Amino acid sequence: MGAGGSGDVLVVTGMPLSAGARAELSELLGEGYVVVDIRTAPSTANILLTPVVSGQLLGSLRQKFPQARILFTELHDDGHGISFPGPLARIMSHGPDGYYVAHALDALAPAIQTESRLQLSGSSRQNPPRFALPAHNDDPPAPEAVDNTIIWVDRTPGSTPPSGRWLDPEPIDGVITELLGIPNPRDDILWAALTAECAIRLLTVTGETVLVDVGNLGPAVAAELQIRVTSEGINHLSWPP
Repeated sequence: MGAGGSGDVLVVTGMPLSAGARAELSELLGEGYVVVDIRTAPSTANILLTPVVSGQLLGSLRQKFPQARILFTELHDDGHGISFPGPLARIMSHGPDGYYVAHALDALAPAIQTESRLQLSGSSRQNPPRFALPAHNDDPPAPEAVDNTIIWVDRTPGSTPPSGRWLDPEPIDGVITELLGIPNPRDDILWAALTAECAIRLLTVTGETVLVDVGNLGPAVAAELQIRVTSEGINHLSWPP
């Protein structure tokens, strides 16, 4: 059906996008990706983007695309005249300060602690939705670094990290230690929140690739770093990939 080479990643859009919008998304994804409409997509699709649907319809989509990873997608783009809001967009339009999905009490507690510290510090910033991240990572290898990217660097002996501007975490360590009086500031999610803010600001001011040393960080702190940066629409990747 002309969907591209056999090695292409086939992305299927379940929402009615124009041919131009699909072509632009394909271009943004880069070489090796092909974006097609669900009405003409083969069953071998790799990724399916769909608005939020019922469980019954989701089951039908899984039957039709048995190999695909199905992503519920809320999409709004004024420039392309696209608006496919979903429950999260409607909830966030009411103006809450955050939205959390916690699958256990021990996942909710750190979120409450972080929000209480932000509130006590006088922060009035509205937070984006937060989601629990899976314990494993099925993402493909990260692309090569480009400008306007934050790179999470896990240094290994004898390795050479990508070039870029390093974020100095020691002042952040000092702030968290003084504020909370804890011996290991990088174990606290508030450290992740401040580090992400500093990395985003450094990226915005310099326009250079920003490197953040994430070696020896716990999974919750590392996940919070990535959630904060992702919520701002900032490109980021991990090294080594």
